Amino acid sequence: MEYLPICQKLAHQNASLNTEVKLKNSPEKLKLVLETVTFHLLSIMDGSTKSSAFFEKLRKHFDNEPTNLETDVEYFCMVTGTVPSQIHIPLGCFLLLSSQMKSNYSTEHLVKWIESIQAKSVIESYSYVHNLEEVPKFVLFDVMLRNPQFKEEFLLQKDIWLHNLKPFALQRGGQTFILKSIIDNLIYYGIMFESDTLAEILKTTLDFFQSSRTGVNVHLDDDFINELIWNTALYSFRYSDIKPSSIANIQELLVTYLSSVEKLSFKAYMGITLVVSKVSRERGEKLFHIAESKFINQKTTSKEMVAYYMTQLYLAKSPEDLVHIFNIAIKKYKLSSKLWLVFIRKLSLFGLLDEKRATKILKKMVSTNVNINSDIITELSKSVVDFTVLEAMIQMVGTEKARFFLTRYIQLMNLYDGRLSQIELPWDRKFDKSSAYKGFSSIADYTRYLCTLLPTTSIHQISLLLENEAKRNPQNTFQIYKKELLDKALSPNKKCLGVLLAVAYDYGDFEAWDRYRAPQVAIREFQRHVKTTKTGIEPNEWLWNKYIKLLSKYDYISELSKIMKWWDDLKFEPSKGLLLLLLSALPREFSERHIKHHEKLQSKRDWPWPSIEEFNAFTVNRDTMK
Repeated sequence: MEYLPICQKLAHQNASLNTEVKLKNSPEKLKLVLETVTFHLLSIMDGSTKSSAFFEKLRKHFDNEPTNLETDVEYFCMVTGTVPSQIHIPLGCFLLLSSQMKSNYSTEHLVKWIESIQAKSVIESYSYVHNLEEVPKFVLFDVMLRNPQFKEEFLLQKDIWLHNLKPFALQRGGQTFILKSIIDNLIYYGIMFESDTLAEILKTTLDFFQSSRTGVNVHLDDDFINELIWNTALYSFRYSDIKPSSIANIQELLVTYLSSVEKLSFKAYMGITLVVSKVSRERGEKLFHIAESKFINQKTTSKEMVAYYMTQLYLAKSPEDLVHIFNIAIKKYKLSSKLWLVFIRKLSLFGLLDEKRATKILKKMVSTNVNINSDIITELSKSVVDFTVLEAMIQMVGTEKARFFLTRYIQLMNLYDGRLSQIELPWDRKFDKSSAYKGFSSIADYTRYLCTLLPTTSIHQISLLLENEAKRNPQNTFQIYKKELLDKALSPNKKCLGVLLAVAYDYGDFEAWDRYRAPQVAIREFQRHVKTTKTGIEPNEWLWNKYIKLLSKYDYISELSKIMKWWDDLKFEPSKGLLLLLLSALPREFSERHIKHHEKLQSKRDWPWPSIEEFNAFTVNRDTMK
């Protein structure tokens, strides 16, 4: 068995289970049987009858009964809610196997492993086992292959991985699939939560696995490294705020672990091209043509060709080029959802993805049986601001796919004040058609209900809750922030901080909690969580704008004066508009001195500094608008 949670998918399906028993006496082989035993135990607990045959066969390998079995069965059933008759033989097999392994694993240990595997989140899962003296690696593999929903969960996975490289490798050194899956998972969520940690993770991991002095034998071949180079680019393109230079550094590091530079694959070239093109379009195009000429006479797979067309779509210079390339690509790969996704994103970048076009694209995808995933629906629904349009799109897809629209539906709900339509959507409870809010007393209550339907509690869900509260009950926003994040030692994202700053700016100097005023808390949280050098939130123009406006409103001149150095440290390049906003918030003599200084150093201007005339015009216009 590779991954225990598949038992949840098998429980009520007619899938076949391998119930063969191969019991070998070496300690390492017995450890693998322990994983299989736990898997089949979970299957039985989840309602499957298929695993009983496995335990009937396993029982024949043992000559005796474990002592105090009835007591153990009673304890196990009390904690897990399992029926004793179902668990008697399986638990007996576990205890006999543990004895044969000469381990100290008890029923209490088994219960902890099961609670860990059944937990909903990374943090909860690890909390059940972190105090155990020895945790089977298959339980930690389950923790590592989960999808972290908060930065702290990703950082926990990072620490577990780096502290267990040797035992993980010893258990799975000859079967690298699960190790490769964990590395890829760390890259995906590292880019999402804390991209600056990835270089350390990859260097430590690959150095360890490639060293002849570590006592492990894990072969991560060139094909895998090439795939990571491509995936790093692909994952990073989901986020507009990630600095391409940081992703380029990760790719550069990965290239050094190829057996030779000549082993760089066509697909990896495309990945590097994508990232380089975000730094310099000219260099990206040049690298693309180098790759074309290098691989022109070599056989390429369909996956490589899809990557090739995806790169071409990203490099398209005009809408006409984009449509031309897409038509060629989709004719060859009709069912490629990846090509559709890039096409949609590029349309959006060209400013051409409106409600009408988004609806037309979705209709076309449905009619051609393309797999419509959550990323595609997220991109299409960004352009939709009309409830009737969104509801029509929801009705185009099946119930399972409809849930991908839920986030956008909640976002629109946070902007809406009127009576809701009577259309019954897949997530709605049965309601009286005369009800204004689908059976709820207010839009706020309906929106809170919708937030509970999101598949997991995540930082994204909390940001939606905060947006809803900021609209409906702004002075409660800070209490929700404290309850859902501060009290649980979890970090916010950009959206959460933006909501705090906006509420503090719009609704005045009210008490947030414990005699702290709203502006104080919003400013403190921004300063705690925004990156200063290596780790933290990478702020964008939108977030800086809200921060500067709040500081300016409450005359935090000292904090305003620190921002330019902060930008320097982060290598952040403000737009002229943002720079003008900051300069106009600072004392006039300070701002004019800076502007005049940079006018003298025109050849070294790193930011788009305004002239004195532009600065004066901006401040006059600002004062007029007050």
